[in-house]
Amino acid sequence: MSTTIPADGALIISTMTERVELGDAAEVPDGGLKTFKTGDTAVVVARVGGRYCAVDYRCPHMGGNLGRGRLEAGAVVCPVHGSRFDICTGEVLDWAPNLGSVRLPRFLRGLLTIGRAPTRAKAHTVELDGGKLYLAR
Repeated sequence: MSTTIPADGALIISTMTERVELGDAAEVPDGGLKTFKTGDTAVVVARVGGRYCAVDYRCPHMGGNLGRGRLEAGAVVCPVHGSRFDICTGEVLDWAPNLGSVRLPRFLRGLLTIGRAPTRAKAHTVELDGGKLYLAR
């Protein structure tokens, strides 16, 4: 946070967002996902509708690596149980509908989700500056 007092005496307080460089925007494939690691944080990034979006790389269902999933219409699909999350907001779109590659009927999905309520993926703000991607914290 910074504080500035200009000549007119008004107090201006601004908060600066810390940015951490992820890498080159060109590394994110069209229609695909790219995992970036920085320090103790790993995120999965996609380009959606002209902007870059990111979520934590671990699925909140059972920890599947979302970076190994796929991107479908703005949603990242977990490769383990098929949970789908909006890549920009982390919103749950579908919760554990598969067992491996087999789609389960709704009444059997409870077997995979016992004790785990649908949980959003943690979304992150990604900024593009000079061809580089930055994670805003």
